[in-house]
Amino acid sequence: MEISLLAMDLDGTALLEDHKTFTPRLYAALSAAARKGVAIVPATGRQYAMLPPAVHTGADWENLCVLCNGGEVRRLHTGELLEVHYIEAETAGQIVEIAARMGLSVELSAGGLLYLTRESWDMQREHEDVLCFHLNNILTTRGRTVSALEEVLNQPELALDKVNLPYIPEALRAEVEALLKNAPVSFAWSSPHSVEITHSQATKANGMLTACRILGVDPACTMAIGDSGNDIPMLRAAALGVAMGNATREVKDAADAVTASNMEDGAAIAIERYILGCSRPL
Repeated sequence: MEISLLAMDLDGTALLEDHKTFTPRLYAALSAAARKGVAIVPATGRQYAMLPPAVHTGADWENLCVLCNGGEVRRLHTGELLEVHYIEAETAGQIVEIAARMGLSVELSAGGLLYLTRESWDMQREHEDVLCFHLNNILTTRGRTVSALEEVLNQPELALDKVNLPYIPEALRAEVEALLKNAPVSFAWSSPHSVEITHSQATKANGMLTACRILGVDPACTMAIGDSGNDIPMLRAAALGVAMGNATREVKDAADAVTASNMEDGAAIAIERYILGCSRPL
């Protein structure tokens, strides 16, 4: 199969544990794929303002990106919006009410910021052992405290890309999932404890297909790499879905192939094998 577009997750897939950098081997593989004419499309749950330095190097392959689990498709260099699927304020309000009833922390993601109440901050600090990176590297720079989330939801022209439930106890997981399945939204487990909720049309799969349409690529010539629950729709939609070695069993089961972990250059190995035609052992 000739691959013309690679949709590549970032955290847990392309990025190292610092959540900022690629390995030299991955940079080399991406550059070689681009020279072959393959479009490289990072596909992430992050907002544009939270993209890591690894995708802002000026490399030839940097073109489009899928953000907010498919809520946005932008140009990497300029941030130009090409397609959006923002979650409606009324729908987000329903999710906020559900979270309040269940005693869960909730964040509203919009405009490069995360809005949450002081109570939500405190709830997350109770689980700092699990949420350490989120608390120390994201909320410290992008978090904004509000007295009530309705203040955000009532803003005119709100571009609400996601609602995050950053920590859900295992005992509540099934109940939360059942409630979300009956709501007019898309949702995905970005970690064993965290759910990201978006517009019903906002998935990484739809973002990848939008990139195909913009770039004139046949979806039958696509490859996707990922490690988390929010990557599953994209892995299934791609002609070739590759799960990382550090992925959960559910993600691996949704993929056509499994590569090594992100700390073992799994993304680079997959590109070398399936796009560049190299046959190094996994």
